[in-house]
Amino acid sequence: MEFMFLFTEREDASARDPERFAEMKEFAGELAGHGQLRRGAPLAPSSDGARIRVRDGRALVSDGPFAESKEVVGGVWIVDVGSREAALEIARRCPHARYGTVEVHRVRFRDAVPDRGKGVPFLLAFRMEPGLRDPDGSKLREMMEFGATLKQDGTLLEIAPLAEEPPPARIETRSGKVLVTDGPFAESKEAIGGYSIVRIAGRMEAIELAKRFPHARWGPVEVREILYFDPV
Repeated sequence: MEFMFLFTEREDASARDPERFAEMKEFAGELAGHGQLRRGAPLAPSSDGARIRVRDGRALVSDGPFAESKEVVGGVWIVDVGSREAALEIARRCPHARYGTVEVHRVRFRDAVPDRGKGVPFLLAFRMEPGLRDPDGSKLREMMEFGATLKQDGTLLEIAPLAEEPPPARIETRSGKVLVTDGPFAESKEAIGGYSIVRIAGRMEAIELAKRFPHARWGPVEVREILYFDPV
């Protein structure tokens, strides 16, 4: 079973302390050594990112930082373990849980291809607006069909929807105690419902690509540069 870990944090200098990066990298190496880490990707600051939404055929682009977000995603892991409890146990042990929040989401499935290493890697996070539904699966099919066209030229590295069940969870430390809170989270107006990782020439090209993704018609697409990939 694969799970997506979202590492959320406040956009400040302390959250990006080099010692914390090193600690996370060491823990990622431990998971990779056990064959549990499938993807590790720390992200550039949200101030360098953008959110794209297409309404009535018109693309709206908002540059970061995102004032409506108290916390931002600072990195992403894809972890492969036997159960949700095993994923939560890793999240509890994760260094980030001491100074930020780890969100744990089940991945429905992940369509990934080998990385050719050409171009700048970007995470495109597909945020869900309230009330968005896909009862017949047509939106998912449209997204996967669009992703298939990007695989042909090596742009797409992977694309995956997140599962609604089991519910997501948040892990954080308060007063020295590690707390686990099950979702859904009422305060999250635009939860992430899926993601894609692409390689492309640069930020402007990533924004233009986000405009073309079908999801941009249904909700915001957040564009974030990936600093590097952890060895797996």
